[in-house]
Parts: sequence; C-alpha cells; structure tokens
Amino acid sequence: MISPEVWLRQQARSVTGKLTAAVGWSLTVGLLIIIQAWLLATVCQQVVLDGLGLAPVLPLLGWLTCVVLLRAVCVYLSEEAAINAAAQVKQQVRTQLYQRLLQLKPGGRAGETGPLTELVTTGVEGLEAYIARFLPQMVLAGLLPLVMLIVVLPSEWRSSLVLIFSAPFIPLLMVLVGKGTETLNRRQFGLLSRLGGHLLDLVQGLPDLKIFGAARREAGLVAVASEQYRNATMKVLRVAFLSAFTLEFFSTVGTAVIAVVIGFRLLAGDLSLLDGLFVLLLAPEFYLPLRNLGLSYHSRMNGIAAAERILPLVDECKKTCNAETQRYRDDLETDQKQTSTKLSFSVAPLLRVSEADHAPELICESVSFRYGGERGGVQDISLTITSGSMVALVGASGSGKSTLARLLLGLAQPASGRILVNGMDLRDSDQQQWRTTLAWVPQQPFFFTASIRDNLLLGCPSADQQAIRQALEQVGLQTVLQGLPDGLDTLLGDQGAGLSGGELRRLALARVLLRDARLVVLDEPTAGLDAANEQLVLESLGRLAAGRTLLIISHREQTISHCQQVIELAAGRLERICTPREFLGWQR
Repeated sequence: MISPEVWLRQQARSVTGKLTAAVGWSLTVGLLIIIQAWLLATVCQQVVLDGLGLAPVLPLLGWLTCVVLLRAVCVYLSEEAAINAAAQVKQQVRTQLYQRLLQLKPGGRAGETGPLTELVTTGVEGLEAYIARFLPQMVLAGLLPLVMLIVVLPSEWRSSLVLIFSAPFIPLLMVLVGKGTETLNRRQFGLLSRLGGHLLDLVQGLPDLKIFGAARREAGLVAVASEQYRNATMKVLRVAFLSAFTLEFFSTVGTAVIAVVIGFRLLAGDLSLLDGLFVLLLAPEFYLPLRNLGLSYHSRMNGIAAAERILPLVDECKKTCNAETQRYRDDLETDQKQTSTKLSFSVAPLLRVSEADHAPELICESVSFRYGGERGGVQDISLTITSGSMVALVGASGSGKSTLARLLLGLAQPASGRILVNGMDLRDSDQQQWRTTLAWVPQQPFFFTASIRDNLLLGCPSADQQAIRQALEQVGLQTVLQGLPDGLDTLLGDQGAGLSGGELRRLALARVLLRDARLVVLDEPTAGLDAANEQLVLESLGRLAAGRTLLIISHREQTISHCQQVIELAAGRLERICTPREFLGWQR
C-alpha cells in the first residue's frame, strides 16, 4: 500500500489547474506587495526629505490605493481557487469511498457504522487543509522569498545576507515541531473515531439502556470519552501555539536585525531613505510565506492522519473487487471449456435471471461468508429453495439467518462457493436487473411521515389506482382505509404512527405486491402481533406467495406451520432441512 502523503498528492493531481491558479494569484499578490512597498517608500522619501506637500504625492497615493484593492482581489481569487480545488478532491474521495463501500456490500463491514460515518464525513474534511493550504504554501515558500531576495539584493546586500542566514531556521523548526505533533494528530483522530462509533451505538441502543436503567451510567462514560478527546485536542493546540510563537520569534528577530543594519547605514549616510525603507517594509513580507508554511504544516499532519484512516478501507475494497473479478474470470474460463458455444453461457442464463417472469429457484453450493470478527457469518451451506415455495429460515440469534438472506439477495458475495439462480451463478447476473425482482420486508418496515399513498408507492411509483386497490384487497386493508377520514391520503406520523402494528405489516406486504417482486424475504413478519393480527398477516402471506418464492425468517410456530419447508441453522452451519411438521414435533 502506498504512503498516505503519496496518495494525497495523487488525489491532488486531478485539480492541478485550480491549484496552479491559486499559486499564480498568490504570486501576483507577492509582486503587488513589492510594488506597494516601493510606493510607500517613495511617498515617505518625497514628503520627509524632499519636503513636497500633499498635492504632488496624490498620484502616488492613488496608485497605492489601486494596488491595495488589486491585492485584495487577488487574495480572494487565490482563496477561491484553493477552496474549489479542495472541494473537488473531497467530492471525489467521498465518491470513491461510497463506491468502495457498495462493492463491499452491506454485509462487508458489520458493526462499524459509526467509524465509517465519521470517516466519510469528518475524516474526508481533514483533507481540505492539506489541499487548500499546505500544497500552495509549499510552492509559495520556495518562490516568493526568492523573488523578494532578488529585489532586495541590489538595494542592500547586507540585509540580504541577514535574510539568507535567518530564513532556514523557520522551516527547520517547522519540521522539528511537526514531528512532535504527528503522533498527537493520529491519537486525536483515533479518539474521534471511537467516540463517533460509541455515540452511534448508544443512540441505537437507547431504548434498551432505558429499560435496564443503564442510561445514566452510559452518559457518564460518554462524558469520560468526551473529556479524553478534549484533552487530546488541547494538546494539539498547545503545540500549535508553541510552534507559531517560535516561527514568529525568528522572523521578528530577523526583521529587527535588518532594522538595526539599515539604521546604522542611514546614520552613516551610506543608504538613501527610499532604499532603506523599501527593504525594511519588505523584510516581514519575506518571512511571511515561510511562516505560513510553518503554520500550514499542521494541516499536513491533519491530512496525513485522515488519509491513514481512509487508505485501509480503499485498499480493502480494491482487494475485494479484484478477488471478485478474478473469481468471475476463473468461473468464466471453466464454463467456456465446458460449453461449446460462448453465447449459450454468457447471454441465455443472464436473460433467464434478469428477465424472469416466474419465481426463481435458488441453490447454494458450499457457500461460506465471514465478517471481520470471529462471530457471525455462515460456513459450507448447501441447500435448494425450489421455485414458488414458501420456506422458513429458523435458528438461534447469531446463527447466520440474516447473513444467508443477504447472500441470497446478492447484497453480499460468498467468500467461497456459489449461489445459483435458475441455474446461473448470481455473480454473473445483471445486478441492477436482479434487484428489480427482489423485495425485503424487515421486522420493522420503513414508513416516513407522509400519506399512506406515498408510503405505499415507495416500491412502485408508477402503480395506478386499480393496482393499488387490488393490492390493498389482497392484504385485507381496503375496508380499514375506507374507514379513515382521508382514506389513502391519510397522513402517517413518524415510523407509521396512525396505523396499528398489524396494519403496518400488511401495508408493507401491499407494497411488495405493487412491486411485483419474484423473490421476497421477510424478517419476523408476525413478531409482536396478537393472534388476530397474526392470522390476518398470515392470510396475506398466503396470497402473496402465489407465483413467488418466499423466504421467511421467523421463530413463531404459527408462521412456520404455513411454510412448505424449514431450513434450520446453528452457529453458521446448516443443521437440517425438514418439513414444518417435523420441525415443530422436534421442538416439542
């Protein structure tokens, strides 16, 4: 894996034009500073020594005003170009991260939602200062002092020697202090990532914490973590202020020495006031690019710390993508050897999956998948789910039910083995077309604050009134909605407030009917319902099953009894495949 700074500079190559413009405008500002210093020195010479009044120097003051205004415009244009460059880099890095995460699929980074969210937001924001501040200042620190040194040398060579010998101390001190802050920056970013993950876990588990009376204790832990992050931030700021002081010290001492040299030469009559004042005005500006580089060196540390956290994810996703591509090529070569015509392999099966108008048949052949940790995943699963069947997926918590469902839906790729859909490897299908044939109904279906009609049309916005009416009748909601004041236009509150739990489950099934999915996966469709509502949902499931393959994750005996087949998992392995009667008899 390449180093973080090399990766950052690779990202910056895409905005070379904008960064060049930022540097160009800043160089223009430097030239205007030289002109401004000469104009000020000339005005002082004519007023103090030549004894001219205000009227003769008005043209010079006018030019001085124009230079100041032009300098402000150039500063604005430089900042604008640098910020636009940083924004473009952040956008492309975020896009790259999103694409990599999509390649990993939802099952690829289990339990890391908080750190990933913090990485894509705050982590990417840490790149801005490196692109917009450090890279342009690094170029300016090499060019502007050299230009000013060339201008000063003919006027006062002694002051030029002071500038030459004092200038190297600033970047040297910058590097020494920067090395000390590098570790502090890494530690601060690590604390921020852990704090973000911890807060997200607490928000997701807040109801459970309240039930068990642990909310106050966890609030104390959050306070401790926040204090640790505050202390880490203050340590970084302490070093930053210290480095700023030392950089200012050397530039101030250098300017003071130049002032002493010029003062003695003016007293001796060896130097004109114009040249002396011109050099004295330029001395602080000579050190300014070097001081800015020293201050932006902390931006470099922040950018590298952020890149160190982004690179492993990008690298991991690249490896995953390359492994999947290699597996695909290996499978393609094998199938081409076994098939006399390449067209029969590459086109016909694809059409059978992507354009199928019937319930798919699913076959798992030695399928294995593991998450990052030791727990979770499935191992060596081989089974067949026949077309048009209603299958129950059962097992204890953590046995791999949700993981197997994700694999069957194509939301995660097997680490080994393969999944066949109508006889074709799921990896070889058109994923976009395949997902149009799917429906996933979680244990708590998603409903947003809008009308019942809007929530119903979420899966199929183009459905007409006739299709909506038929879907509602099939799930037994037509009469219920007719009793509401506004019918389908009745507004639902947050998370479906306004309908009962059973009615919301049936509304979710109606949404599946409108989508006309061929493969439907339902997670605990009757959990938490009373007997009457459970029966209504089961009757709706019976009508939904017509012409579809249903996979139901459930622990309810009543739900399992309506299925044709039961797949039981234990510790990520296939325990057995049996009928509902055999399973329920075993349970008793």
